[in-house]
Amino acid sequence: MNFAITGANGFLGVHIIHHLLNSGHSVKAIIRPNACLDEFELIKQRYALSKDIYTNLSWHTCELFDVVGLEQAFYGADYIVHLAGKISYLKKDLPSLIQINQGYTANIVNVALSLKVKKLLFCSSIAAISKNSKNESITEETEWDDEIAHSNYGFTKYLGECEVWRGREEGLATVAINPGIILGYGDSKKGSNKLFDNAKSGFPFYSRGITGWVGVRDVARIAERLCLSDITGERFIVVSENKSFKDIADIMTNAVGTKKPVIEIKELLYKMAYGIVAVKEFLGLGGMLSKETVRASVSINHFDNSKVKKALAYDFETMKEVIQDSV
Repeated sequence: MNFAITGANGFLGVHIIHHLLNSGHSVKAIIRPNACLDEFELIKQRYALSKDIYTNLSWHTCELFDVVGLEQAFYGADYIVHLAGKISYLKKDLPSLIQINQGYTANIVNVALSLKVKKLLFCSSIAAISKNSKNESITEETEWDDEIAHSNYGFTKYLGECEVWRGREEGLATVAINPGIILGYGDSKKGSNKLFDNAKSGFPFYSRGITGWVGVRDVARIAERLCLSDITGERFIVVSENKSFKDIADIMTNAVGTKKPVIEIKELLYKMAYGIVAVKEFLGLGGMLSKETVRASVSINHFDNSKVKKALAYDFETMKEVIQDSV
């Protein structure tokens, strides 16, 4: 089968490319002009596929606001995997988050409809699912609630999902996945994999906030299987385990042979961290830390992965296995 992937040079995109190539598929990788391919080259070494396999990979440069360019890039694809998006938890980035995570997703949906592809898979996030105040397990059926606090990132990924469901109503076969925090072999200077660098450097702080985690190879396998399945019009939480940030830090430090973090972020320390980040955000200073990420670090949320496990008869790698393999 022929797959087209947006955001193809990102951490998840590169792993999906290699999984699909190794499974015998052809891949059209859509990237922005002047996109960096360092992560592709790094992960390519990890997979060590034969050179012949890469004849089934073609690169296509296109901005996601260029509808004509998207039509040309997607032409001939059986399945579109839409990964491209913006991740930010800074208040000032809300307009660009809406433009990219909702507006550009609408473009993808419209082009997929016009080309009559077999299926569109949208990569959303657990951030796009409303949490609850009852400490109950969060499922795909949890309805969006504007009264509950959400990150701007989560809100705009939810808006992206709405575009996908609009495409479904117009006749497009669709499916969405909501992965947890994704870890795996890759650049430890970027995204969630920065946690590996924290472990190697002996970062002393930790929090007991709980969220869903998943290995990147599991996300790649599930994405392929959902595309090839008869499943449409559904979304799936893609989480291996619910663990605290402290649990993940301990597994990582054990794997790299460094000291476990010993200072918990709570009470006065939490208030100080929140205050410092709030000032930085007010001044317009960048970085992954924001008031939203500080709050999330102490939030406790449990995500139910039973739907995808049942639908695909799927068993996840444990996070210990994911982390040890990555190291």
